[in-house]
Amino acid sequence: MICSVKKLVRPALCLTVFLYSSTVDAQISSIQNLIDKVESYSNFSYQSVNKKRDMSADTTVALNKELFSKAPNDKLFGYLYSIETNHTTETYHKIDLYNGEGLTILSIIDSTFFSEKGPYIPYSQSLIGGLKFLKERYNKRPFRITMLKDTIINGVINSHLIANVYDTIDNNEHLYSNRTYYIDKQTGLPSLVTIKGRYKYGGAVNDYYDETKYFDYKMDRSDITVANFVIPKGFKPREKQATSLALLAAGTTAPDWTLYDANGKKVSLSQLKGKVVVLDFYFIGCSGCMLSLKPLNAIYEKYKNKELIIASLTGRDSKKAVLDFEKRYKIKHTGYINAADVVKSYHVTTFPTYYFIDKEGKIDSVILGYNDDLEQKITAQIDKLLSK
Repeated sequence: MICSVKKLVRPALCLTVFLYSSTVDAQISSIQNLIDKVESYSNFSYQSVNKKRDMSADTTVALNKELFSKAPNDKLFGYLYSIETNHTTETYHKIDLYNGEGLTILSIIDSTFFSEKGPYIPYSQSLIGGLKFLKERYNKRPFRITMLKDTIINGVINSHLIANVYDTIDNNEHLYSNRTYYIDKQTGLPSLVTIKGRYKYGGAVNDYYDETKYFDYKMDRSDITVANFVIPKGFKPREKQATSLALLAAGTTAPDWTLYDANGKKVSLSQLKGKVVVLDFYFIGCSGCMLSLKPLNAIYEKYKNKELIIASLTGRDSKKAVLDFEKRYKIKHTGYINAADVVKSYHVTTFPTYYFIDKEGKIDSVILGYNDDLEQKITAQIDKLLSK
């Protein structure tokens, strides 16, 4: 007797597909419910405190005030918005203002404004922007969303879900990105969102942590009008700098400086006279600076027995951050901290910037930014100066 396997398999397959589809729908529904909750209001505002730690061991802290108002005809976001960001760990205070026609950046420090084409990072990091990112990412490649036990935060019961956005093994390294939402069960709105991850960049593994605490929600405010998204009186257009400050000219004597490396050793540029010096102006996390690490290490190895010094100068990263950074990326040349005044004296506004100083202490040339042929360009300059 021959059984009809096809007749038995097809219903089972259909059941499996149905169960999987139901599971997928159930998982994304928790995110969709949050989106629906937030979007049920014609406008909403809140404040938040964001703490972030990425490639640097330093933690940045920002105080945010955010306001969104529905704009059904806006195809880009569906909202007009004002996102104020005030970094307490850096001199950085601005407002991203989107009026439906374009993005304007208001600088609170000097009461100026300028237009910005994007990317729209503050929006993507906002509450609604983050939720929509999760939904779009899920629709392209579903991931696991898990409801966990309720959690008490500041005496308030919060429901608790975690979205495993990315999870893989790469050369025995566990790389992942998880977003966790703690949702106030009384209001149905998030009180805390954390993002934890591990990823590879520039050949090294980086741990990422981002924490945002939300408070002072106000919904359907009657005082919100289009005027809230207009450039305030007293702000003036930022004047375009003709060329920032011109870079120091070839043939001029390089300004002297005295700095400490991350291990506390004191060095002056004047002490390095008689050697070729490459000054690498950088900061941790700058994309071009990170891509430069591998070629700089290769250049160091090639010339380590020659009359060459590579000095990396940062004006914003702490001693702790630089020590951790140099260890993690196995950086072989020396990095110097507290170099903000040196950055100014060399008229550096682009990172990375490389100044080449000859054996007489005079500036020979400058390279701006990172390109794939950076190693060849730096090597050519070094060879020329060493041969003199």
